[in-house]
Amino acid sequence: LLQPDPTTTSTFINHNMFLKEADISRKLLCRRGPLRGLWARKDRHARAIPRRVDCGSSRTTSDAAGVVPSSSSSSSFLSRMSDFLAKDLDNLFNERGIDKSIYADDVKFEDPITKYDSINGYLANITMLRYVFAPEFILHKIYPVGDRTLETRWTMKMCFRILPWQPDLTFTGTSRYEFDLETEKVVRHSDTWDSIENQEYFSVEGLKDLAKQATKLEQTPDLDTPKYTVLKRMADYEVRKYDPYLVCETPTSSSDVTTGEGFNALASFIFGGNDRKESMNMTTPVYTTSEQKMQFVLEKSKYEKASDVPGAASTSSSDISVVEAESSVCAAVSVPGIPLEGDVRSAESELRSALERDGLDAEPGFELARYNEPYVLPPFRRNEVLVKVKNFSL
Repeated sequence: LLQPDPTTTSTFINHNMFLKEADISRKLLCRRGPLRGLWARKDRHARAIPRRVDCGSSRTTSDAAGVVPSSSSSSSFLSRMSDFLAKDLDNLFNERGIDKSIYADDVKFEDPITKYDSINGYLANITMLRYVFAPEFILHKIYPVGDRTLETRWTMKMCFRILPWQPDLTFTGTSRYEFDLETEKVVRHSDTWDSIENQEYFSVEGLKDLAKQATKLEQTPDLDTPKYTVLKRMADYEVRKYDPYLVCETPTSSSDVTTGEGFNALASFIFGGNDRKESMNMTTPVYTTSEQKMQFVLEKSKYEKASDVPGAASTSSSDISVVEAESSVCAAVSVPGIPLEGDVRSAESELRSALERDGLDAEPGFELARYNEPYVLPPFRRNEVLVKVKNFSL
């Protein structure tokens, strides 16, 4: 492999001796150690990948059959591709688009309802999603799951714009990117959804999940509302990370969270019945808690902290306070129509059972969130029961 330099005193390396020693090392690696089995797999499926070999001050590249990257070089490659994907996926659904140069021409793509066997089909699918669904892609993390595979965890929010009621769709899940280490290109991309069990292509369960979301008629008013990110959407609930937000609240005397007690007092407060006679805009949702409080969300764009908000008028007989709801992780489940107390309690019970099933630690108490004006017809109303979750991680 290395020719001796006649101008130096470097020792001549015999080619045959080098190959014999390499073969002995290879057999030892196959029998024990972290690389056991790696050689055999690579011999069957791929040509050698060049590897740097040092000998004194001389450097060269080996093309010997069967040579594969060390675990450190594979780790370095995946780290580099992880950084690349983290930046490239920011462009997934914008004008710039992803960098197709890292994908093989015959890249295999598959999720529960679509399948493609070329880079052109892969890109066509992305374009279709962009124009039909206007997706928002949120990347949570990237991590290796093998010596040539990266996995991402993500959330994708979409609006089905071609339907008259334009329903919102949310999917969370994982994508696996399998690389050819010789070409350094993605040869397979497979997606899974958290909301279904059967992840195989053309999954009936996947189609039902899509149809279920697309046929939901509930509407969310275009008003200020607490900002959250869906971390994980299951078939029967979703887990959200809420940013901090402000509320004005007043106690209620009834444990029935579906009553309207407290609404008029809070409405009076935000429409000028405060110590500054300052009128505020209506927001959504209205919260009623199991701790017997009703809460109105306050405009985040107008008030950054509780001290910025007017206080209760001195002449008011209502007990109104302004508090900041801290950042939290909550599980949410939908309650359709005009919910009664029994509907809410049943939804809470089912939600807690689902959280226990999935190994999540639910906190005591709950909130009922009602988003719509009283005149909105029941099929179009959005109501949710929320339970806080402790120690959640993706």
